[in-house]
Amino acid sequence: MSIAYLDRGRCWTNGYWASAVIHLAAVAFDSAVLRLLSKATLMPALAWWVRSCEGPPLLVAALFASAAGDLLMELNFVLPGMAMYAAAHACYVALFSQGARRRSWQVLAAYGVVYLASMVALWPGLGVYRGPVTAYAIMLTATAVTSWWYGGRAGLGGALFLASDAMIGAGLAGHDFPLRNLLLKTAYGAGQYQIALGVLSAGSVGDQSGGSTGRPSVPVVTSSS
Repeated sequence: MSIAYLDRGRCWTNGYWASAVIHLAAVAFDSAVLRLLSKATLMPALAWWVRSCEGPPLLVAALFASAAGDLLMELNFVLPGMAMYAAAHACYVALFSQGARRRSWQVLAAYGVVYLASMVALWPGLGVYRGPVTAYAIMLTATAVTSWWYGGRAGLGGALFLASDAMIGAGLAGHDFPLRNLLLKTAYGAGQYQIALGVLSAGSVGDQSGGSTGRPSVPVVTSSS
């Protein structure tokens, strides 16, 4: 891997974290314009990092679909935003299912309990969002389950993504609490990064072992060593 290749990867990850920090500051200080601009660059920067590392197309598609969902949600187009996130989850589930190392039914059962408990808690306050949230939550839970089947780092990302969207669902159901927006934005940004890094890391390991894992063989840009 050349130095120029490493530098290109660092450029996109630096852009991602800069956008994330600016976005959190915009949320904390309630700057609508800065929130929109920083959110508009967040997932595209991560997607271009994945592309610079020759990551799998399904991961790139999931990140760009997430970027569209981000913008729609920031503009208060809730249902179209959910539809774009659902498309992202469809890409994630396909990707993780293809590269799953272990299919643990205990993980499926645990997340099934989380799904049911969340829906019971949120259902009374969801109103017109009951149908869309129920369907979306199935896709979200499927991503969380299959990400753990894929690997620990991706699984952590899937869990953080679920936690983030659960806090959005709480808001839709009228359950607010201090720092909810800041916490959900933090969990979302960290979760998407962990998913991307988990997929790229798994590809790098598969490449070093001769590709025996059946995962995409891609370089991961984490250090210069």
